[in-house]
Amino acid sequence: MKKLRGEIRRDLIVQAAFAVISRSGVGGLTTAALAREAGISEGNLYRHFRNKEAIISEAMAYVKGRISDNIDRALSGKGAPLEKLRKFYELQLDLMARNSGILRFMFSDELHTSEKFREKLLENMYAFSSTLAAFMKKAQKAGSLRRGLDAKTMSLMFIGMVQGLMFRWSLSGFSFSLIAEGRKMWKIFEVCIAA
Repeated sequence: MKKLRGEIRRDLIVQAAFAVISRSGVGGLTTAALAREAGISEGNLYRHFRNKEAIISEAMAYVKGRISDNIDRALSGKGAPLEKLRKFYELQLDLMARNSGILRFMFSDELHTSEKFREKLLENMYAFSSTLAAFMKKAQKAGSLRRGLDAKTMSLMFIGMVQGLMFRWSLSGFSFSLIAEGRKMWKIFEVCIAA
């Protein structure tokens, strides 16, 4: 039971980290700001994480977990392959629309300039891309997606479409509906890959 409480507290601290990042960026993620947001003392914060790097690692694991959950929810079960891909796409947009801190975190200098974190981000991206490519290849064989398109490239285009839209949304100061704009882009992507 004690371990479970510790895991819950760690999760709450990660959620607090995303809230701080949403307002102040990763640079504003100080132990004082994080402790204040989490409603705990800085000393208590160090009982769960030894340093900022450990918090960033946990935040990366959290994001990977949410994306994995979205893939599992969308691609498993019944439904046409295009509908499953659309569902995954919309789940991704919904995840970011509900938590802009994740978006700012994923595009932060701290992740992109650290060799360790950059390699982990690429590893995660290629793992998700491989899962999508395998799904797309299977859908091509079943006649649901256009044959003749490289499944790996198609999966990377899918990821790039999500990332590009999120980047534009962030640069605009979150001034438009991510979901509505995403649906417009999906319609064009669907025409390109549908059988």
